[in-house]
Amino acid sequence: MHLTDLHFGCEDKAALTAAAKFVDERKPDAVIVTGDISKDGLQVELDNACAWMRDLGVPAMLTPGNHDVPYYELWGRLFFPWDRIRRAQKGLQIEAWHTDKWSIVPVNTARPWQIRLNWAQGEISRGQTAVAAAELQKAAPGALRILITHHPLDWPNDAPIKGITRGGVSALRKLADAGAQLFLSGHLHFASARLFETRALSVTSGTLSQRVRHEPCAFSVIRRPAPHILETEVVHIVQGVCETASVRQFRLGGPPLPGAPAELHARV
Repeated sequence: MHLTDLHFGCEDKAALTAAAKFVDERKPDAVIVTGDISKDGLQVELDNACAWMRDLGVPAMLTPGNHDVPYYELWGRLFFPWDRIRRAQKGLQIEAWHTDKWSIVPVNTARPWQIRLNWAQGEISRGQTAVAAAELQKAAPGALRILITHHPLDWPNDAPIKGITRGGVSALRKLADAGAQLFLSGHLHFASARLFETRALSVTSGTLSQRVRHEPCAFSVIRRPAPHILETEVVHIVQGVCETASVRQFRLGGPPLPGAPAELHARV
């Protein structure tokens, strides 16, 4: 189950309750949260978000987002950008996570400051890419190799906000070369799933906050019905109720099946 952009401080309480109920009923193998768990990077926001994740009752993994630094505090951005989230995230999975089923490798694409006007946009360095690629090599045979970031490495053309993750497209290719099969990210408050050269699937998910963009609060469910098939379910939360908005299947590697070029099943 892929959640992102909880934005505690302006969270949607009904959406959080519905998502927690979904977890309790469906018992996913893991919940992956791709950053922006707070609104302003305040300690209370980060603490409350991480407590909510721990209370889900299933293994949860977190990587930070650009809102998880002291957002309006220049001193904090410069000298202790990650101290607060480090205190809050105890008990959650934050390092590379290897099991027989998956290898999940997190990369922090958020920056407390950058030499460009919009500090909210992401960056992935060559060093981060190399470390992540090496970590992917530790995957067990047959395990799904997942790379998680807050910012999409290659922004969808139809995203509700425009931007670019510095180094993202190059990193996407190198990490796919290293075996990454699934890229999960947030930031856009927008559900999207796209194949990269039939080798990997890139997925962004919606928000569970009041800061919605063109769609209601939402999250994604990822399934792997066969070794080379990934299924994405987009779940919208409408008036506190989870409703399936779409289910799609994608084939990784090899030629597409007849009549279904790469994407096997369209929106339902």
